[in-house]
Amino acid sequence: MKKIIVIMILGVLVLALTGCQSEGSDDVLKVGMELKYPPFETKNESGEPTGVSVRLAEKLGEYLGKEVEIVDTAYSSLIPALEQGNIDIIISSMTITPIREEVVDFSIPYTNSQLMMLVHKDSIVESPADLNNPDVIIASKTGTIGALWAAENAPLAQISNIEEEASAVLEVAQGKADVFIYDPLSIIRHNENYPDTTRAILEPLPNTKGWGIAMRKGETELKEKIDAFIEKAKTDGTYESIREEFLLDKIKEFEDYGLEFFF
Repeated sequence: MKKIIVIMILGVLVLALTGCQSEGSDDVLKVGMELKYPPFETKNESGEPTGVSVRLAEKLGEYLGKEVEIVDTAYSSLIPALEQGNIDIIISSMTITPIREEVVDFSIPYTNSQLMMLVHKDSIVESPADLNNPDVIIASKTGTIGALWAAENAPLAQISNIEEEASAVLEVAQGKADVFIYDPLSIIRHNENYPDTTRAILEPLPNTKGWGIAMRKGETELKEKIDAFIEKAKTDGTYESIREEFLLDKIKEFEDYGLEFFF
């Protein structure tokens, strides 16, 4: 009899603890991002997450009434982490693509960022029309929109998927690859880092969309709330405050190049 009572008490305790954990998790929004892409996803001198996406996540958390936990995750592992339930959403400069939409749902775009090209100075590539060529080598960061775009739109090219962005850029700077495809902010920065060996071709590649917040399939209520937050943030001063905190120098740089800034 005593054993039965003990087992019953243990069972009640387990259920109570489980309930507390579930309730706590409901109050936390786990946001996955790779903290290697300043000024959007990065770390400060103390090693804490910071940047545009971090601030946007925090503002989203306030809107949803949740505490935000940033989960630093390798870019190629973000969608698997979402599917496995290790994170709740992804805010990591992730472009909305049909391939990704097969496995996750996206919010409405929160930027209109496009893809452009960093090209070796001696490459035959002069425009996007030159990419689908067996003599062209495209260096791409694994799992990024640049890699996905190349696979879909330049199938004849030699595509080299590389884990680190800096390594892919170095391939182009050293003439081992013709092209690196990424967002204009990165292309401008990399061209400035390697001005003697690279060219920036700031002509948008076709068939690209903006960045979206990714979530698991079928979370309709969450998507509606996130979409409403994005619409509100664009008009209530949230975007302006984030731009002032992180992006003023980048906006000026885009103006100097005659480009419209995308956030």
